Amino acid sequence: RKLKDVSALGGVRKLKLCHCTGVTDVRALGTVQELDLSFCTGVCDVSALATVKKLSLRSCSEVEDVSALGGVEELDLGHCARLVDVSALGTVRKLNLAGCRAVVDVSALGRVEELNLGFCTRVVNVSALGGVRKLSLYGCTGVVRVNALGGVEELDLNGCTGVVRVSALGGVRKLNLSNCTRVMDVSALGGVQKLILYGCTEVKDVSALGGVRKLILAGCTGVVDVCALGSVRKLNLWGCRGVVDVSAL
Repeated sequence: RKLKDVSALGGVRKLKLCHCTGVTDVRALGTVQELDLSFCTGVCDVSALATVKKLSLRSCSEVEDVSALGGVEELDLGHCARLVDVSALGTVRKLNLAGCRAVVDVSALGRVEELNLGFCTRVVNVSALGGVRKLSLYGCTGVVRVNALGGVEELDLNGCTGVVRVSALGGVRKLNLSNCTRVMDVSALGGVQKLILYGCTEVKDVSALGGVRKLILAGCTGVVDVCALGSVRKLNLWGCRGVVDVSAL
């Protein structure tokens, strides 16, 4: 933590400076290929890091301007509290914005391959994100409409309590609807390979889910009839107190 001057480290290929709170000037580190500055709370200006391939600025609380970082391949900006504008990051391949609660507009991020927006509670409109391959909206309580996300391969909607209709998500390969307490109708999800409905207490009819390979119904207290699920390879019924007859399984 006493380290302040990092000007001599520009020739290092992979550099980890986590929790080096005394570091403020990182201009010499632009040639580092993999750079971890997590919890370097003194860092503000990151404009010189545009050519770093893999960069973590996790919990760098003073970082606000990331407009120069569009060329970074893997970028972790989790819990950067001052971050608002992410419009320049649409070409990043793997992007973590989890806990960036000031972020609202994510319309420029539709080409990101892997995108984590966990607990970005001010994000409401996700209609531009249908092209993302792996998308986490964990705890995004402002999200209601997910009809544009049917093309996402892996989609995490855990804790998205505003979501009601999921009929457009039948083409998603891995779908997590844990604690989506307003979801009732899952009849369109029979083609999902891995489906997690943990804590979806309003779900009652699971007769259409017989084609799901791995199905987690733990805590689905409204489910009673599971006779249609005999072909499911892996089935979790923990806490399904209404289920009595499992003879078909």
